[in-house]
Amino acid sequence: MGTLIKNITVYYDIVNNELADHRTNKFILVSSPLPILMITFLYHRFVRSWGPAFMANRPPFQLKKLMIVYNIVQICLSCFLVVEGLKWVYLPGYYSVWCQKINYDDTPIERRVINRVWLYYFIKIVDLLDTVFFVLRKKFSHVSFLHVYHHLGMCLLGFVGTKYVPGGHGVMLGFINSVVHAVMYTYYLIAIVRPQWVKRWWKKYITQLQILQFLLLIVHFGHILFEPSCGYPKWVSFLFLPHNIFMLLLFTDFYIKEYINKKKKED
Repeated sequence: MGTLIKNITVYYDIVNNELADHRTNKFILVSSPLPILMITFLYHRFVRSWGPAFMANRPPFQLKKLMIVYNIVQICLSCFLVVEGLKWVYLPGYYSVWCQKINYDDTPIERRVINRVWLYYFIKIVDLLDTVFFVLRKKFSHVSFLHVYHHLGMCLLGFVGTKYVPGGHGVMLGFINSVVHAVMYTYYLIAIVRPQWVKRWWKKYITQLQILQFLLLIVHFGHILFEPSCGYPKWVSFLFLPHNIFMLLLFTDFYIKEYINKKKKED
């Protein structure tokens, strides 16, 4: 037993410290996997079990003011990451869109990149509040497998990306996702503040934008598998590709059921 525990400790140290990127490994919520595992476990238990049980005999909470602030914060953070990506990384040509290895040089721009990678990861944790608000407002039908899986997956992949491969080719994921989230949370904000402005087709096109996002990410992470000269770690593609392919299938299935099949029934 003592040998087993010693081996586990050695392997844990290798995976958690030696293989990690030293620049981000001491960041909050990155140095150990335990905090993010605990957060995602509590999130899943609350939205699937504890929350619905707590709300069973209670009226929905009125969270309009809180959600207005939350959506504004999300819009600002998403736009900030988009502007940062354009200003420092892509428009100056500092990063290649087609294939970008991780730059380990200690430069002001690279320090900015890894800090923004951590911020993106932190935002994915904040995103979990989306589902919490659904539960507290008794919008249980919104707490679908697609919704919960997406949020859990983004948190865990965000941890992996920040801990092991901050910067490089994977930055594009955060950039594209931030663009989509800026649009999405703007829609949510308008729907709360000025619901009479919201048109039925808006949500349809937002779903199309999300599907386009996963198509772009599949191409982005997929093509480097066939680029022998690309210095970006290929194991990242093997990890991120299945998630994005699965998300594409789930969102496409949702789109067909919600906007094609329903329309046929109405006609």
